[in-house]
Amino acid sequence: MSLYSTYNMKHTIELNEPNQTLDQMIMPMMLTNEVNTPAYINRAFLSQVGYTLNEIPDHNSWLIKAYPNPDYREKVMENWDDAAAAASISDDASAHLLSKICCADGVSRWFEIHHHTIGTKHAVTFLNVDELKRQTEDLTEVAQQKETQLCIIAHDVRSPLSSIKQIVSGYEKINLSENDVEELFFRMNSQVDHVFNIVNSILIRNSDERGRFIPHHEPINLKSFFLKYPVFYKERLTNQDISLFLDLKDDTTINYDAGILDVICRNLLDNAIKFTGNNGAIHVSFKRLTGYAQLIISDTGPGMPAEQVAQMNGNQGNRKSPRNVTDGFGLGLLFAKELLEKYHGRLSVKSETGVGTSFIIDINDHFLN
Repeated sequence: MSLYSTYNMKHTIELNEPNQTLDQMIMPMMLTNEVNTPAYINRAFLSQVGYTLNEIPDHNSWLIKAYPNPDYREKVMENWDDAAAAASISDDASAHLLSKICCADGVSRWFEIHHHTIGTKHAVTFLNVDELKRQTEDLTEVAQQKETQLCIIAHDVRSPLSSIKQIVSGYEKINLSENDVEELFFRMNSQVDHVFNIVNSILIRNSDERGRFIPHHEPINLKSFFLKYPVFYKERLTNQDISLFLDLKDDTTINYDAGILDVICRNLLDNAIKFTGNNGAIHVSFKRLTGYAQLIISDTGPGMPAEQVAQMNGNQGNRKSPRNVTDGFGLGLLFAKELLEKYHGRLSVKSETGVGTSFIIDINDHFLN
């Protein structure tokens, strides 16, 4: 049965008939008089919307209860006028509108509202579409974020691939010594590693979203673990004259997933190198505290303003909004934050403009060796 036939009760239900019939409806309904004063509400209205007739004695009271925000209330009323005007010039006597109603329990829910005239009276029905609306919004946000992520990934991959292409294209055109060839292939290997890092990040993220990623905890000697990064970032560090200091003791060991830690550290180091100026320095340090330990990556870059630091620390790995991906942090930092929050850790930032930035990786003591 169509919504129109459900609402078109002109020949089947008169307002003075027993209200038990309307109470059998699972859809909330309100009957109003000629001046739109609520005259009857059914049980479904009481259970889903929650207001009694005493709480909404007239049309204005209903509007204030349902739409407490004056600006939103005005917008809804304007939309209703447009919907009513459209209905008056069409074959459909029912005006309908989608709006968010503040229910009696204080929770705002989305309803599709249909208004049908019965003589001088009116029947208003409310179809609860809150869950459907929220799911649609989530899917839209996910789609928007995926598009943003693809743009960022394409940008990140383009740079190393361009470098590789230049190396390969120029290789046969110039005479190179054995040392030059070795340096050339080292640079190319570094760029390939960078692409693999991006791809691995994507694979871990997608596996995690599908529930297929299973972390594997193992003892990790941090000094040995970090020794690969000066080699990996050698060209960038040299070009910017940045010093990378590993302030780690030889016996510093944690028990964690090496793949997760590698993705996190590469993203943080990549960010630190990107924002550290020439002749700057990056320090990696570690300390144990009560109940947890901290791995700290600090740089001497320009630092972040206070509002940006607060946004980063307050964003609990929220991947829903596509704006979160681009507001100064980039995909890598937010992905690192998400991974840590899901797998027994936490990422926070301390920064001071003109001094530098420190990214702090907290790992629960349960996972320490």
